[in-house]
This record gives sequence, C-alpha cells and structure tokens, in this order.
Amino acid sequence: MSVHHHVFQLLNQPMLILSEQDGLVKIEDANEAYLELVGKTLDAIKQLKSSTLKESYHIDLSKRIIRNEIIQTRNCDSITVRIEQLPLPKAENNNIKRAFIIFEDLSAQLWINEQQEKGKVLISGIVDKHLQIRFFRDLLASFLVDPDQSTNDEHLLQYIADHERQKMLDTMEAAAHVNQEQHMTLQTSKLGGVQLEFELTFIPILNGFCECKQFAFVIWDFRPTDNEIDSAMKLKIWMAKRDMSTGQLSAATGISQQTISKLRNGKIEKPQRLTAELIASELQVDVHEIWTVIRK
Repeated sequence: MSVHHHVFQLLNQPMLILSEQDGLVKIEDANEAYLELVGKTLDAIKQLKSSTLKESYHIDLSKRIIRNEIIQTRNCDSITVRIEQLPLPKAENNNIKRAFIIFEDLSAQLWINEQQEKGKVLISGIVDKHLQIRFFRDLLASFLVDPDQSTNDEHLLQYIADHERQKMLDTMEAAAHVNQEQHMTLQTSKLGGVQLEFELTFIPILNGFCECKQFAFVIWDFRPTDNEIDSAMKLKIWMAKRDMSTGQLSAATGISQQTISKLRNGKIEKPQRLTAELIASELQVDVHEIWTVIRK
C-alpha cells in the first residue's frame, strides 16, 4: 500500500475516487469513512452501475464542484451531504478522467437548524460518540467560557455537574440505542463562578450501519441554581438569554455603554430606578429579577 493510499484510508472525512472512460463511470476506491457513511462494503459500491453514478456525480477536469445532495444508505435512509468534487490530473497516454469526491454529512447541522426554527436556541453543538466537542455555539461565552478558549476537542462532560454526568451518559446511550430525540434538565459545573440549570434536547446521528457516530444538541433555557448570585451576573444572564450586547442594550434604552458595562462588572451595585426600569423593560423581566435594591 502506498503512503498516499494509506493516508486516504485513515482520513475521517468520507471520500471517493471516481473515474470515467468512454462514457462509463466507476468507483475506483473509497475510504473507510465513506463506507461507514453509507453502510456498504467497497465491493458493493464498486458494483454500482455507471448510469446510477452519473445521476449523482459529474466528472469534469475543468471544474471544481460544491453542492448539496441527498444520498441513500444501506437501510434506505436518506441523508443530506455536501459534496466537493475535485478533478484530478489526467494520466499520460490514456483518456481516463478522474475526480476526488469529498463528503460532509449535514444531518447534525440540519437538525440544529430545525430546532432554531422552533424557538430560541441559546446554545447548540455537535459532539462525537466520545462526547468530544466538534462544533459549539454559545451565546453565554462572554462569561461562561474564556473568550480566548477554544471548545474544539474539549469534552462535553467537563461542563456538566459531577452528580449529573452518569445520568447524562445513560440517557445518551439509551437514545443512541433506539435512535430517538431526548430532552433533559441538567445542571452545569460552576462556570464563570455560577452554576446553572438548563433544558437540553439532543439527538443521536447514525452512520450507514446504524451506529451512533455523533450527537447534536441544543439548549433552550437556563437559570441560576443559586438565588444569591449578584446582580451583575444576573444582568449578564438576562442579556445572554435575550441575545443582547452592551451596545444593543445601550441603543435600545438610551443608557450609556459605560454605565451598562459598570452594571455588568459589578462596579455599580444599586442603579437609579429609571436606569433599572429601562433595562428590565428592554430585557422583558421584572426589575427585582436582577436587582433586589435600587436607588430612588
């Protein structure tokens, strides 16, 4: 086995090599990631008819093609993939055309998009079967996660309270077994000095052999577990829940960004009544949900 072929087989991205000669198209090779995606053996996909392949792929040495397609797995499940087709150099002394096809399964991201259409998603993400984070979008990053910290390859369980971890693992394992969406209420570990209770929905994403390869998840809501947290943290939480930046809140209320920043940082603990009322009104919350004491 050549070094190039060895690397081709080891890559986690599903890939094919197609060739065309005298109008006939065939699959020359596929890596293990592609076989897992569709749930078929290499011998089986090599037997696909030229007409079938032509319906899905277009080999053109002059073009790089990127598009979305729907493909069928072994169990006749339809999955949406993004295909990138790269023409390969033509070998000397023959007229064989070849193209390199790279696949990206969009199932997890499409499910997240569907959840966003149903309501306000505060956090969304994708983890692999080992719960390593592969995608993470967090509106709370300003205080829950260090802005300079990358969540890629972090473990999801590190954000979950110790006493909740086994419950989460058991529920995810059961969901993967029956291939069903699940909803849970969990508590976070202490992040940014605060512990939150949150509402989580997740779904297993299966490969062509009906094995769980990743999970997609969304978080709908969260609330502090400790009612004694300070007003600065409460303001940050409500701004995050309403997806409002300091600049946006300033523009909406007429309160200076400097004042809002001081409230968020705890430098002003007791705001003027009008300031508190304007901010609370814009955040659609009662004043006392943020400040227990305000100035007249």
